[in-house]
Amino acid sequence: MGIILPPGGLCLVFKKRLSSVILLLGLLALLGYPAWPVLGEVVVAPHDVRVGLVQQASQIAFSVTGHYQLVDYYTSKTISEVVSGQRWEVCFSPSGLELYRDGNRIGCFTGPLVVRGKVLQVDVLSGTGKQIEREGGLHALGANGKKVVLDNLAGVSVMGAGGQMKKIAPAGGLNLVTLYQGDQARRYRGNMEFRLDDKGITVVNQLPIEEYLYGVVPAEMPAHWPGEALKAQAVAARSYVLAQMGTYASQGFDVLATQASQVYRGYDGEHPAASKAVDETRGIVVTYRDRPISAVFHSSSGGYTENSEDIWKNQVDYLRARPDPFDRNPQNKHYDWTRTYTAEQLKEQLAASGYRFSEIYDLVEKERTSTGQRVKCLAVSGLGLDGQPLTIEIGRDPLKGKADEVRRALGLKSACFTMEKIMTGNGVSGQQPAETQVVPGQGQQDNRPRLLKVTFRGSGWGHGVGMSQYGALGMASQGYSYQEILKYYYAGVQIVSNYGA
Repeated sequence: MGIILPPGGLCLVFKKRLSSVILLLGLLALLGYPAWPVLGEVVVAPHDVRVGLVQQASQIAFSVTGHYQLVDYYTSKTISEVVSGQRWEVCFSPSGLELYRDGNRIGCFTGPLVVRGKVLQVDVLSGTGKQIEREGGLHALGANGKKVVLDNLAGVSVMGAGGQMKKIAPAGGLNLVTLYQGDQARRYRGNMEFRLDDKGITVVNQLPIEEYLYGVVPAEMPAHWPGEALKAQAVAARSYVLAQMGTYASQGFDVLATQASQVYRGYDGEHPAASKAVDETRGIVVTYRDRPISAVFHSSSGGYTENSEDIWKNQVDYLRARPDPFDRNPQNKHYDWTRTYTAEQLKEQLAASGYRFSEIYDLVEKERTSTGQRVKCLAVSGLGLDGQPLTIEIGRDPLKGKADEVRRALGLKSACFTMEKIMTGNGVSGQQPAETQVVPGQGQQDNRPRLLKVTFRGSGWGHGVGMSQYGALGMASQGYSYQEILKYYYAGVQIVSNYGA
């Protein structure tokens, strides 16, 4: 049998009697993916992920490396071949998407424009060279005759009848799309889609989940960290994206490329060590009740993780509080930080977070999380913009988070903090908590203490739910496996292969 690649590619001819099982062994042995199934199992490859890269852009340019076509999504008609060396530009206009190639106008389109990589065509040949089968992708067959889909051909080889191994790769190397915004350029795997939104252009990168993870893992965790920590991050990120698929469907994509979902930096953000962690955990996910979990993570727990309902709104059974001694390690610099605000600076910070006062009088801690480590509700009192007395309890709004809203509103690294206040007043220091210092007010007409300055002293970075990345570092440094790391931070879960299918 043979596999024929696009023009300029490789053609291998094998004997027809070569069994599909031998072909499968030859393929999978060279993949280097321990997560791949044994004979008879089938990888159920999930759909591609659609990542929202840009929204509301007025103009964006792109070029390609490799083999692409530009397609009108609605008509499925090919507008043009896209080749290396060309510079394309998509501009927003009241009429639709204005398309230019090397400065020359091609036309105006209302539907999405898709920069689509050419599909690898697979031909199966007999020993005489006669074509006996054609498919639009590459598969291997298990012992039961079921197909195993090979959606990522990087590093894949095939075995000929004589035992020789040949690597498969798209002719000319990787297909990559480069996006240009201002003076920035970034390359991406997969396809690129340009869509009209109400205020401009939305750019969506569509690609296989494993290739997406190549650009996520090193963006979320330093690639020089131990391999087991990187594997834990890869499995958590894979589980998270599967759980979040379709979150932004109304906007034409699944997830964002920012911290609102997971940070994704495309091909230019990849690192060999992180890609190795992705490859070595291929298809492995964390599940709870047979479904991939929303495996949230954060940088540093400050010594304790929290119950989800103490940080956000809803209780999630696998996101439970627990002590985290592994988080405090020599590389973690997020302990014992401080942040000081004057009353005026605090007013500006709160206003930027949507809480507007004309004057702030005091801050009072109202409630802590179940661990006692984080402030879950904080009362801010003062005068509103109308000059009337105003008290807002941050963390009580059912439409917002709890401890995480406190952190966000105050602009702090974590809600794991204590406060040291300096107040102005006239002889009422005995009524104040021990962490409050009262100094005489100058020109103050009443005896009511008023905030002069506040210092927050805390530990940790991030929301504190799920896996601590510095905790994963600490565990990996002590010899724990990625499975042990994940089961420590996510309660009652299973680590399974085949994307949880």
